[in-house]
This record gives sequence, C-alpha cells and structure tokens, in this order.
Amino acid sequence: MADYIRNLICSGELRQGDHVRQDEIAEDLGVSRIPVREAIIVLDQEGWVTNELHRGAFVHGLDENSVRDHYGLIGLLYGYAAQRATERGDDDGLARVQTAERALRAATDPTTVRDANEMFLRQIFALARSSRLKAMSRQMNGIIPGNFFELVPGTIDLQKKGITAVSRAVRARDGERSNAAFVSLLQQHGERVVDLLRARNILWIPDEAATS
Repeated sequence: MADYIRNLICSGELRQGDHVRQDEIAEDLGVSRIPVREAIIVLDQEGWVTNELHRGAFVHGLDENSVRDHYGLIGLLYGYAAQRATERGDDDGLARVQTAERALRAATDPTTVRDANEMFLRQIFALARSSRLKAMSRQMNGIIPGNFFELVPGTIDLQKKGITAVSRAVRARDGERSNAAFVSLLQQHGERVVDLLRARNILWIPDEAATS
C-alpha cells in the first residue's frame, strides 16, 4: 500500500502539496481505509507526506537534497556493514561474498541483477554479525518503487562495477576501502535518481531554498 502511494508521487500523479485522498485510494484498490491509513503513517515517518490533524495527509514531495541524502545514508549504512564484515567475517563467509559478486556480474537483465544484488547484500550483513544493522537495512525503503535497476537508467553497469570494488576490498579485509566503495556507489545512484526525477519534472525546490 505504501509502495502504491510512493509510485503516485514518483510518477507525478501526486505532487507537492496535493491532498492524499485516502477514501479514493481505498476505493480504487478495493480495500478498507485501514491499510491506507497505516500506509500514510509509514509515509509520514519516511517524509513522503505530512499528516495534519483534522486535515489529512498532504504530499511533502521530492527535492534534490532529500534524494541525495537518502542514498547517501544508505551508502553509509552499507559501507559500515561492509567494514564490519571485513572485521568479523570468516573465510567461508568471504567465499560466499565472492560467489554472490560473480553471480551479480554474470546477471544480464534487471530481475536477475536485483536478485543477485539482494543476495550479495545478505552476505555482507550476515558477515557483519549485527542484528541492529540488519534491522536498520530493512527500514531503508527505496525512493523508486519497483525494480530499481529496470527503472533507473545506467544503474546496472554501475552496480556491477561498484559491487566488484566492494567485494575485492572485503575479501582483502580492507574495511576503509570497502566502506568508501559503498558510499561512492550509492552517491552515484543518488545522482541518477535525481536525473530521472528531474526528467519527469517532479522535483521541487524547498521554500527556504527558493527564497534565499
């Protein structure tokens, strides 16, 4: 349900300041208002909408700074996990990281790239041996609903190169290099998402930036 509303925002059907009409969404999807209301709570926590007392939910929108910061934060999380993996991983785990990397490099379509990438990330977080890091990774929802590698141009080759760099650093037990490689990769993804959303003409300028 939250993904459905995110998609309305990312497609430009809902724009900055628009009222999210929960009754209409529930009717369109053939559900009660309860799952829609629960989705609004999630989206409010994520910054997609602002839920105002007695008025309802209004689209907060997407701006370039927020998009870049979103992917920057993911990069910091993944980079930290990779660094911990270099410190805590055993030889068998490092071999699984290499196997996952090879599967990603061999993938040829967006679906297999997505699946192989998820496997690689699972291996990294398994080696990091931290339930807290795993929990935080589950909270990092993407800005682009659907298959990221299908919808954002240029990201498949970028992902393969970036993950290869991460994998080599992890297997060399070079924590700083593995951390930096993930941070750089996600920053580059953030720029591509900005380009995509700018092309769709759905990015907005925050009031304070517009008036400065």
